[in-house]
Order: sequence, then C-alpha cells, then structure tokens
Amino acid sequence: MPKLAGVLLLGTAGYIRPLSVEHMETACTIDEDKVLHPFAFRTHTHQLGKVVAGYRVRLENGRNEWTLLGKKNPQDPQMFYPIEKNLTVRQGDQLAARCTMESHLYTTTFIGATNKDEMCNFYLMYWVEQSEPLSKKYCFTSGPPNYYWNNPGNLNNIPDGASSLN
Repeated sequence: MPKLAGVLLLGTAGYIRPLSVEHMETACTIDEDKVLHPFAFRTHTHQLGKVVAGYRVRLENGRNEWTLLGKKNPQDPQMFYPIEKNLTVRQGDQLAARCTMESHLYTTTFIGATNKDEMCNFYLMYWVEQSEPLSKKYCFTSGPPNYYWNNPGNLNNIPDGASSLN
C-alpha cells in the first residue's frame, strides 16, 4: 500500500472574556496503532488570535516532552506551512494546540462561525505508510474557562514559549 495523507483538525469551544489575554487549548491522545509523519500545518483564528502553536507531546518517565510541530501568527497568510522537523507521532502520543487570544473588546467573544465570533484551529497534515489515515479527523475540547492544559490530570512541563512567536 502506498503512502496516504490525512488531516487532523485541533480546535476548541469556549469564550474569551473582555479586555483579556486567553489561552484556548486542546489536546488529544492518538489511540490508533499507526505511525503518523507530520509534514505541514495551518493555523486559523479570527481577529483576536495572536499566536497558534501545535505540539506532539510524548510521555517520558512520567514527564511530558513537548516537540513543536509549528507556530504562526494566525493573521499571516493562511496556507499550509512545512513542518521543519522530521518526526513521528505514534499511539499514546498526544497532539496539543494553543491559540493565544488578545481581546481589546468590552464584550465576551464566543467561538463561532461569524466574524463577530472567534475560532481556534490548528490543522495538521500527515502521511502514513502501509495504513489508512486516522479514523479520528477532529480533536476538540470545551476550551476556556473549562479546559486548560494544566488542569489536574491533563498535561505537565508546558513550554514557556507556547504563547509567543519567539
């Protein structure tokens, strides 16, 4: 069987409080027995998004080890950008994304489809060999104020630079 490509969309629900900086975060465990070869990513928010970052998170000796897949200003041109590292994602790994939102508005902004709403999306393109792509196409969490990476039982060792373009 040849190589086949797939796309996994990571995103959140939730809302952004007025006059605040908010981290909209999602993470999902890869539970299928496949080896993914990520090769491109795309970010998407509406006007409040400042940084969108995606990671592979692998548990090593009880500690989460984070590997950056891609990070972009979502206001840059929206297209797929290459993943610079040659890496794999395997069963048991997590894929995680964070959208850093900055609101200067006096009203709450909700996730939704209109230009008055917001979105937090990280698209991951990958290929598999001798296998079908993942049956899971989406990875969504409830987002803020209910879901954060550092909620008890979620992720640890979160990278300091997850919210900056540096």
